[in-house]
Amino acid sequence: MQAPMPRSAQCAQQLRSRYRHMTSSSRLRNISSQRQPSALAVPHYNIKHLVANQDLYVTSCNVRRLPHVADTIPLIAELYATANALRRDRTAVYTQRKTLQTELRAAKDKISILEQLGKLKDAGNVVDVQIEDLEGKIREYMDQVPNLIPDNCPREEEVVVKYLCLPPSDPAEVKRTDDEFVQALDYQDKTVLDHVDIGVQLGIIDLTTASKISGHAFYYLLGDGAVLEQALVQYALEKARRRGFKMMIPPSIVRREFAHACGFRPRDTNGEQQIYNITVAGADPDSGDEGRLCLTGTAEIPLAAWATDRSFDISECPVKMVGVSRSYRAEAGSRGRDTKGIYRVHEFTKVELFAWVPAPNEDAPKGTPTSDHMLEELRELQEDIISGLGLHARVLDMPGSDLGASAYRKYDIEVWMPGRQNWGEVTSASNCTDYQSRRLHTRVKVEAKSLAYAHTLNGTAMAVPRVIVAILENYYDHERKAVWIPKPLRKYFDGRAWIERQ
Repeated sequence: MQAPMPRSAQCAQQLRSRYRHMTSSSRLRNISSQRQPSALAVPHYNIKHLVANQDLYVTSCNVRRLPHVADTIPLIAELYATANALRRDRTAVYTQRKTLQTELRAAKDKISILEQLGKLKDAGNVVDVQIEDLEGKIREYMDQVPNLIPDNCPREEEVVVKYLCLPPSDPAEVKRTDDEFVQALDYQDKTVLDHVDIGVQLGIIDLTTASKISGHAFYYLLGDGAVLEQALVQYALEKARRRGFKMMIPPSIVRREFAHACGFRPRDTNGEQQIYNITVAGADPDSGDEGRLCLTGTAEIPLAAWATDRSFDISECPVKMVGVSRSYRAEAGSRGRDTKGIYRVHEFTKVELFAWVPAPNEDAPKGTPTSDHMLEELRELQEDIISGLGLHARVLDMPGSDLGASAYRKYDIEVWMPGRQNWGEVTSASNCTDYQSRRLHTRVKVEAKSLAYAHTLNGTAMAVPRVIVAILENYYDHERKAVWIPKPLRKYFDGRAWIERQ
């Protein structure tokens, strides 16, 4: 009996050669060749769904302007088919070995059978190596594939869903008193001050000293500026807690693989550094932390990572958390109008909403929200927070071309900022379906023995610096040279209605 050679070996070799050629091209330089860190298990990608729905994934890649990733979708299907063929070959080899091992017990010519078993073992080892190689290549490609997008998601341009707190059509209708002050959007007859001018004039923002101490895009908040930050945090937390969100104070330093699993990459599509990486001086290289830590750009990352390898019972869902943290962004951008002052900075305080819900399931209890419903709940809470401050805003359904890798659908809220003479983003809310949970191994128990990957959602409750920008620029009174404090924040200012020169 002669050991058979795997019938898929030649096909695997051809695909391997093709893969190596592609990864040497500039289009796929971003594919990671690092081994999976031990702190996080290998992602459980839904490869079967991709193979069966290749057109959907190609469309998502193209809408997101990732044509080089779209080109890999057919290759993933080919590699997957080859790996499956090799698995069948491996099963055939193991079956033959088992048959020969049974024959060996009664055989007189044991040497011949032992030789055949040796050849089969070698053949099986070759197949194992080929399968492992293919699975590694499939994972590298799948790591680059973004989430899908729904049919009703705008493709290239955002769609205005609604406006919040529209100003009166006639500025004369605005009642300008200490109790009721709303700044109308009519600045044509007077000089517009931006938040930097206002903040410096009132003595609540110090950019000059921060620049000396930390560099560009850092800032000090002083006096009522610092009080305003804390007021906004507590205001957002109160709104979230009333809607069933449980508070969490997460770490702002995580292992890089967790940021990666949430869809955050060290560099953006333009090659600009996005994440601050940390090198631990004197760390033991064998500890696993050397060169693997980073500062989080949002509490979304540690909030999502909190549920790593966790299984929620469906009766617990939705699980809703609100986290407060300092956030760190390396990509504050080039100097210019959009980066002046505290609108786009390297370090800031942020209140983040996060939720886990079951994937759509017929066995889910009646009334269990889907991720689509939870996204609307997040948006309604964000609208409530911004409307409560009286800020003129618009709610946008964001296009697929603007979505990050993890997002299936996203809403933004932009507030009018007179100093910038433009709208500025202050919140976003994203439905990530099972993109993050498949990488972090977060599941929901639907029945006693049934587990499904959770759907995750995240949203901004308060991006503090940008809301400060909006309050200063919208509520500055030129005659009084002071900033009107929105009513919900006054209890944090000892009942005062104005921020004045200190």
